[in-house]
Amino acid sequence: MRTPAATFEDLGYGAGSELMQLLEEVSKLREAYAPSILDFGS
Repeated sequence: MRTPAATFEDLGYGAGSELMQLLEEVSKLREAYAPSILDFGS
């Protein structure tokens, strides 16, 4: 039997919704800058 995955709160990382918002912002930035980073050496 599988146990449920630990939440951010369970792991001591604070509020999950706030962390998820930060992760979404990082993801948007990564997506925006990825093409220029990948083309940098070309």
